[in-house]
Amino acid sequence: MTQRDELFRRFGPMLLEALVIMIVEECNRLRSKAGMPHITKEMFFDEINNHLSELEPYDWMNPET
Repeated sequence: MTQRDELFRRFGPMLLEALVIMIVEECNRLRSKAGMPHITKEMFFDEINNHLSELEPYDWMNPET
């Protein structure tokens, strides 16, 4: 198992959700200073979903291994 696989298998969804919340909040602070509108978590998740198809699956996601 690669380091990438092991890291995300160990920390999983809660770590990712906390990071998303932190990133959205920080982006919105910076966007406010730049006079730009805030983004919502839903908008952020939509962008993530748009990029998921570009990523290679983790080894543990393949039922053949």
